[in-house]
Amino acid sequence: MEDFEPRDEDAPLDEEEKEALRQDLLDVQVLKDVLGTQGIKGTVFFCPDCDEDHFLTWDLLAGNLQELLDAGESPVHEPAFDPNPDDYVSWDYARGFLDGYESFQREDLDEMALRLRRELEGKGMRPHEVRAFMARVGLETPSDGEP
Repeated sequence: MEDFEPRDEDAPLDEEEKEALRQDLLDVQVLKDVLGTQGIKGTVFFCPDCDEDHFLTWDLLAGNLQELLDAGESPVHEPAFDPNPDDYVSWDYARGFLDGYESFQREDLDEMALRLRRELEGKGMRPHEVRAFMARVGLETPSDGEP
């Protein structure tokens, strides 16, 4: 759902467009898992063809993206039946939320890795032992200068 240059509608999707769609499919699943538990049912898009908002549940959006990836065009759309607009967010909001959510997770993990490193060193582990241990569990060993 990245902004692309206008393209010939009859031209097949190029690899960059397909990769962007694959990433959007992954993003939709994460958004469904995170926002869906908060009562958000999906996203709302303004459709310039019919001059109306379209409310797509997470599953419908994923299906449309998959159809676009598989067939090169999105299916004919029908407006949702009496959706509650409060149950939907814009795609821009959802993407911004996802960016913040993923950034928070990385920052949290970095902070936890630093605390773990300090704790292990405080228990008497040598720096090379700490690095080896953290590598075994899939964590980078932060220095004191890193958060």
